[in-house]
Amino acid sequence: MLVVTVNCTSPHLCYHASMRFSTGRCTDLITIGNDRFQAKLHSDHIPLPGQFMLARFWTTIYPYVNTVVFPTTTESNSFTIEIKNEDQQSQNLGLGSKVELIGPCGQPVSLNKTARNLLLVANTSPHKLLPFAQLALTCGMDVTFLISCKYPLESLDPRIEVHTGELKPLLENHFEWAEQTLMDFKPGTIIHKLLDPISSNIHVLCHLMMPCGAGACHGCTVYTKSGWKLACKQGPFFKLSELKLEIE
Repeated sequence: MLVVTVNCTSPHLCYHASMRFSTGRCTDLITIGNDRFQAKLHSDHIPLPGQFMLARFWTTIYPYVNTVVFPTTTESNSFTIEIKNEDQQSQNLGLGSKVELIGPCGQPVSLNKTARNLLLVANTSPHKLLPFAQLALTCGMDVTFLISCKYPLESLDPRIEVHTGELKPLLENHFEWAEQTLMDFKPGTIIHKLLDPISSNIHVLCHLMMPCGAGACHGCTVYTKSGWKLACKQGPFFKLSELKLEIE
């Protein structure tokens, strides 16, 4: 593992001072279908649910050619990421490959200790929400996943109740059941109004470019009711009740 320590008197000029750099190693590759596979990375730094890593899968002279990766599952000394076969990083990742890592980045999202029903919602690949399912199942919670995209459902934990189709009718049938909800999609006006009564119990993943992971480039600003915030530092999950969705 490579640990970098930088002495700097100005956090605006030297944002690397608070960042953690390390080298991960690919220890397993599993094909899960739909032209996707999962890669297990051994690492000393493990992201918590809601956090992400910046990864570099190839050698380059450019300092910001990094890919945002979210874990699908985590263990004490490793985490798994999901990659499409068509993605460029898939061509540079094999058993034993080294991956340069920065992070964990962002803020973790805790599960409500009194909640028993967790609802997960995604209109893209649902893998970014899977750590929450893993944690919830460990805690004995019931987990329901609403998915509106093509995905190898057989790769999901069989204890997860899965429903596929158009999200609006699926949400109408399930949002009252949920005691906590995490969503990987930007709700439009109609769905926002539907969920408004329970918006304080809903976290939304904001899809933005997060090239630096340290809040230095300000490329991931999110407009909230309390002003501008940085997804890479204060997110990337935000409460639905906090977001100014009409301006994002």
